[in-house]
Amino acid sequence: MKVALISAHHHAIPVSEMGAVLVVSPHPDDETLGCGGLIGICARAMYPLSVLAMTNGEASHPGNEVWRNALSKIRQREQRNALKALGIPNPDIIQLGLPDGELNQISEARREQTLDLIRDVIRSRNIKSLFLPAIDDRHADHREAAKLLVEAVRSCPVTYVFSYQIWPPATRPRQVSVNERAYTLDVSAVLPAKRTAVEQYRSQLGFTEPTHTEGFRMPQALLDEKLRDQECFALILDLSAWSA
Repeated sequence: MKVALISAHHHAIPVSEMGAVLVVSPHPDDETLGCGGLIGICARAMYPLSVLAMTNGEASHPGNEVWRNALSKIRQREQRNALKALGIPNPDIIQLGLPDGELNQISEARREQTLDLIRDVIRSRNIKSLFLPAIDDRHADHREAAKLLVEAVRSCPVTYVFSYQIWPPATRPRQVSVNERAYTLDVSAVLPAKRTAVEQYRSQLGFTEPTHTEGFRMPQALLDEKLRDQECFALILDLSAWSA
């Protein structure tokens, strides 16, 4: 199999040299939208890859506690099915179960507990390459997930840290952009699998229970952007400055 490259200009990192990969997913579907092609390529080559599920996405559609619990299970199932569609028969999903929409409101004690869990994941799986949400993504959960991971890897460093963007800001802070190097990954060979994976998220595509149709639905513009034959990433050059 030809080695896939993450590349930009004369810079190139063979995926085969990235070691064990950890993809950070604030909500079920972020890993597929942002990194589905990468996941599919790793799956085909049988490279080790894990997904850190920060929340179960239970706040995407409003409702009472019973509904939120049901939606949490639905979205966990969708995430597992999406990863299977990408070629991982037994996905390694680490579910933190943090509150959807409230990552920036968790207590200090839970934050420290979460950091310890993340460090344990990185060490126990010998993670060398990390893919996390952009620090300036418009969604607060995405930004907070990035901050948590940056703090975690200060005491258990990895070789590469890449970011991926789901909801780009109108303008980017200078300290973010100057500490990134843009890369792209050709995912055309696994794009059909990525499309199938996205289709597993029926709750996010408008196919939820009739009594809970109010809520988030993936915009067509987002789908068009994320189902192209290239995925875009940024190699983080200075984590501290990038996340300041």
